[in-house]
Amino acid sequence: MADEFNVSFIVPCCDDFSFLRECLKALVSLEPMPQIVVSDASRDRTSVRSLCDEFGIELVEFPKPSRGEQLDAGAAIAKGEILVFHHADTDFTQQHYNSLNNLFKNDLSVLGGAFLKDIVALYPSVKFFAWIHKFFTMHIGTMYGDQSIFVLRSVFHDLGGFRGLPLMEDVSFSSRLREYGPVKVISPPLKSSDRKFLKDGHIKRKIRNAWLVFLFRIGVSPQKLEKIYYPDGNT
Repeated sequence: MADEFNVSFIVPCCDDFSFLRECLKALVSLEPMPQIVVSDASRDRTSVRSLCDEFGIELVEFPKPSRGEQLDAGAAIAKGEILVFHHADTDFTQQHYNSLNNLFKNDLSVLGGAFLKDIVALYPSVKFFAWIHKFFTMHIGTMYGDQSIFVLRSVFHDLGGFRGLPLMEDVSFSSRLREYGPVKVISPPLKSSDRKFLKDGHIKRKIRNAWLVFLFRIGVSPQKLEKIYYPDGNT
């Protein structure tokens, strides 16, 4: 293989410093070592810079948050054949990494996909319906950003990446990726921080997210949705 890395992780960051250290610590311990790129739009740039220097991580900086632009910029300097777009507040272990590498090793038809999400950790009361969620996610459901979407680098560029969308970049890309060719949603499930759900309330946040996705599906622009999602201008 011509590239130094087989896998590149792109980690978007915006005031996620409290999670970023543990995230990078976990990623640099993976074997074989992946390339890691942090795409940062935090208000405190100095702390993120110092942390990336400490871990020897490549850094791209943005003057203001835009998830799609941040991910696209990180992907632009990625060297790996497989790109993984990974949130700083989501766990990732060697077991997840092995599952990812084995997928592409054993299934030459797959173009990309994502990991299952541990919804029971977020919604303990819906444990009975977890199998329905799993079936839906694996076969037809949207692959969201907190599921660590992965894709062959060549396919990512063929699809035009995340198109710089400030919001709904994952929903848009997931739809285009599923239409493009075979994808797989794989185990083990990923567990993300529930900080936003604790702040807003699990049900309230779930309803708001579903409403925003619906508005996007019927044609409301990501720029307008961004103003609804961040009414005070903060991320």
